[in-house]
Amino acid sequence: MSPRFLVLGGGPAGATTAAVLAGHGASVTVVERTRMPRHHVGESLQPASLALLDRHLGLGPAIAALAFPRKYGAAYVWGESRDPWTVLFDPRLETDLSTLTEAALLAGPYEHAFNVERATFDHLLLQEAARRGADVREDVEAVGVLEEDGRVVGARLLANGRHEDMRADVVIDASGQRCLVGRHFGLTRTVPDLRATATYTWFDGAGGFPGPLGRHIQWIVTVPDGWIWFIPIGPDRTSVGIVTRERARMDEARFDAILATAGLPLEGARSVAPEGGGRLCFARDWSFTHARLAGDGWMLVGDAAAFVDPILSGGVDFAVRGGCQAALALLRGYGDERADRAALLAAYDADVAQDYKAYVRLARYWYGNNRSVEGFFWEAHREIPPHAVSTPYRAFVYLTTGKLAADRHLRVFQDWQERKMFRALGVDAEAVKRAALTARGGG
Repeated sequence: MSPRFLVLGGGPAGATTAAVLAGHGASVTVVERTRMPRHHVGESLQPASLALLDRHLGLGPAIAALAFPRKYGAAYVWGESRDPWTVLFDPRLETDLSTLTEAALLAGPYEHAFNVERATFDHLLLQEAARRGADVREDVEAVGVLEEDGRVVGARLLANGRHEDMRADVVIDASGQRCLVGRHFGLTRTVPDLRATATYTWFDGAGGFPGPLGRHIQWIVTVPDGWIWFIPIGPDRTSVGIVTRERARMDEARFDAILATAGLPLEGARSVAPEGGGRLCFARDWSFTHARLAGDGWMLVGDAAAFVDPILSGGVDFAVRGGCQAALALLRGYGDERADRAALLAAYDADVAQDYKAYVRLARYWYGNNRSVEGFFWEAHREIPPHAVSTPYRAFVYLTTGKLAADRHLRVFQDWQERKMFRALGVDAEAVKRAALTARGGG
């Protein structure tokens, strides 16, 4: 009998995991406690997550068709100087930008991501999971973990006021910062020096960055109280938030006073309440991880696995990439009876932990002091294998856009596909590789 996978949470991590699993014929149930679409903060995407969604799910055209604002990089007012500096995804823009108009930029073949309205984006991913065969159940909340002899065997669910116990071979916890399985086992570990809160809202009618980048770039600006994000999420709509180390909710007067000092293009803009809330929304952005990210009958993905300070916009990227990595580990582990499932889970744990630690180290460096811009790049360069990129600047882009981790994942995915094809054809993959090596004179 084929294994049954139960995914707790239908956000980007859970939906991606379920869609990849279901697309390869696995039996998957997703339970989501709300009904999509629903508002969520975290609108700024990275190129690597879009590449993974297109590679695994073919969603590139569907995402592009939603006409979200393009994101060619980020502009920072951070460091010793108050002059803005930019990080651009496509190296060609480092020389071409000064000669481009906005129209030429948008018409050109330059690498970009999108800034999205999460309600629409998240709904698209969950719909894709259902389209590929996952059993998606909304308005169903996971409230407990089922255990037998130290192994997770399912979850207790709540729907319409009634409880139901659902069993599964593996429970994938994508419950966000609720961390249902992680907290059940007491594995959650916060990062005391990276505790923050975010107060945010939307504005209509805001301007953009000078020159052709206009509203096609994200801004990050430091202020004495913390830092501010400025993320265009529509032709006229912008998400603006203030991140501070304070734990209390910020009132409107203080929020507006801080924004007035930031130099952002908000003159004449009108404040609009995000969907499902008042004028100001509040989120707790405490960085955390878990002592383990996988175990006997369970895995943690997305925010349920780890959350890194949002300074580098890694949240959705971690969710999508983690979902792809989790799905691949399960497909490899349950698609071959000879597979060492414990080793595959351990490898997943190690890969996600490695990515998380790299981002935490870089976030700590950012908050340490007002450092030089070059220092940020060199700090990122320490995380990159030797000779992988040409300059510290490119190392920063390679790391913070998720490309480093995505490349690792895709190499493993390609190897799994080749082995699966060889097994289907009755070919010994290792013998083929040995023959190829011999033909090249390697042995």
